[in-house]
Amino acid sequence: MKLENVDLKQPFVETEYIKNIAKRAMLYLNTGYAIHFKGPSGTGKTSLAMYIAKRMDKPYQIIFGNEEFGRTDLIGGNFGVTKKIVQDNYVHSVMKHQIDYNQKWIDGRLLNACKTGATLIYDEFTRSRAEANNVLLSILEEGVVEVPLNREKTRFVKVHPDFRIIFTSNPEEYSGIYKAQDALKSRMITIDLDFPDVDTELEIVLKNTEVDKRTAQYIVDVVRNFRESSSSKFHPTIRSSIMIANIMKMNKINLSKDKELEIKIFEDILLSESSNSQVSLEEKKKAKVLLEQITYN
Repeated sequence: MKLENVDLKQPFVETEYIKNIAKRAMLYLNTGYAIHFKGPSGTGKTSLAMYIAKRMDKPYQIIFGNEEFGRTDLIGGNFGVTKKIVQDNYVHSVMKHQIDYNQKWIDGRLLNACKTGATLIYDEFTRSRAEANNVLLSILEEGVVEVPLNREKTRFVKVHPDFRIIFTSNPEEYSGIYKAQDALKSRMITIDLDFPDVDTELEIVLKNTEVDKRTAQYIVDVVRNFRESSSSKFHPTIRSSIMIANIMKMNKINLSKDKELEIKIFEDILLSESSNSQVSLEEKKKAKVLLEQITYN
């Protein structure tokens, strides 16, 4: 399990497309509802969630969904064993070993956020099993956290009124994704995200690289055309555009003079980002032909 405090230093693009989504998300969060950004990999769900969490103007943190998650990973648990060595006062060669099983409760990130009124981003929450996520039902519905003291007893912790949570998830057909419970989905507002408009993609590439606008525009156009024209198994993301732009810039590749090399770079990067590992050789051949046609047009 990976848990991190958020340090938002990476450049973030604010276009009308982003502002419209952020405005709706802030409306829902300010009203007290959980929000859920759902969409394909590479559509900016996590970056957008972090951007919105920062705008909430209060502490925020992030947890990453994992199929090995258990209840204790989210709300915490009892941990700790102490070992004490005692020297006999009368016989100095005698050492007594004493092990004390004094366990101490340590809050998980979810419980901590619920107590303090922080904003929590639960990134790719559907990578966690439903049993682990069941704890969220009482939090979102009744505003309480069920904290087990032992096998027989449970205490209830009231959720701070300022607590907010932002979920993100990939489509269910992706590998390693579990179906979210209907009861949980009904307690959040889902905003479906797709790849942004061309202006937003261009601004993201320009802000994350040092290429000129003409080169960035060409790269974005090729990637978008390939994404819209190719098989559903090939959905290159904005990351691909940034990678290509950085390679072109750092290696001083001239688009007009190094056409053959340029095509190979596009092929290597765009075809390696297929959403399905079961891509046949025939499908790859067709994709290469399509990519060559796009780059020469």
